[in-house]
Amino acid sequence: MKNNTEEKKQEPKPTHPGNIYDVFVKNIFGRVLIFVDFLLNYADPNFINKIDLEKISKAPTHYVGQKGDELILDLVFSCPFKNRIDAKVMIIFEHAGNTFEDIPVRLLCYATAIWWAELKEGKKILSVIYFIVVRTGAKPYLGVYPKVADWLAKDENGQPIGFVPDLHYYVVDLPAYDGEHLCGRPELRAAMGILKNMTEGNEDEFAKAMLPISEMTDDRQQIMITKDILEFVAKAFNAHHKHLGAEAVHKALTPIFSERAENMTTTIFDEIRAEGEAKGEVRGRIKDVLRILNKKFKKVPESILQSVNSYTDEIALDSLFESALDCETLEEFKRELVK
Repeated sequence: MKNNTEEKKQEPKPTHPGNIYDVFVKNIFGRVLIFVDFLLNYADPNFINKIDLEKISKAPTHYVGQKGDELILDLVFSCPFKNRIDAKVMIIFEHAGNTFEDIPVRLLCYATAIWWAELKEGKKILSVIYFIVVRTGAKPYLGVYPKVADWLAKDENGQPIGFVPDLHYYVVDLPAYDGEHLCGRPELRAAMGILKNMTEGNEDEFAKAMLPISEMTDDRQQIMITKDILEFVAKAFNAHHKHLGAEAVHKALTPIFSERAENMTTTIFDEIRAEGEAKGEVRGRIKDVLRILNKKFKKVPESILQSVNSYTDEIALDSLFESALDCETLEEFKRELVK
């Protein structure tokens, strides 16, 4: 019984970056060109006009925590100002669902983590931080947006006691937008439309939200964004106990790909299915390796667990599986990890 308990504790959770909506948002808006298009069309223009979007880049998030799991950020981008060389802005992009009362507290934690890391690096001028939150949900948000002060103890007059470390953040409340008049390039409009469609419970109308894809002129990008969106739609259907069938997909793709719709339907379905099977097999193999290690050794270091959990290649995992079976010490197994 003790071994089983230890095994359960030692095995890391799957490296799933959040729910299906968070994954989709991170995948789509993690593409710099789409994110810049989003900023130009949805962020505060008074601030965006001050920064040089031609030099924007994704920023590392190692400063969030030593293991990368203390705090979770959707996306962080770094961008210089147009007229200053001594300062830059860190744009923190966060996705929130129906309710987002804890958003200001989370954002404050992100900011202090970044600033503390910059102080330790010896920086004399800390980064300006711009928060932008995309909120999805069934209905528009009514009322005042949450503040850090909402979470603090109040006095007899209902006022927060002591110092109140509040902050400002910009909200794009997607349910409040007209789905047929979204802004931006075709790929951004399609992504925003699908996200709005799925989170408002209009899954069966997803084809209309995909129509902007037909305006894309780059065939490769057109196919990639179509595949990403359909993969997300299929998962959203499953989450609502529905099934996305080939007939519905073909109907949605016909206005976009015309005579290629049938071939595209088959190709995309086959690729999504193959990727899902491959991910499942890899995850299963990782569990097999970890199970063996946990049974053979009383305590497996976190560094080894994380290394095994990061493998994505089936062939490499087969080799690692054999090593786990044959090794007599953790040091011996560790040497196989770095080959």
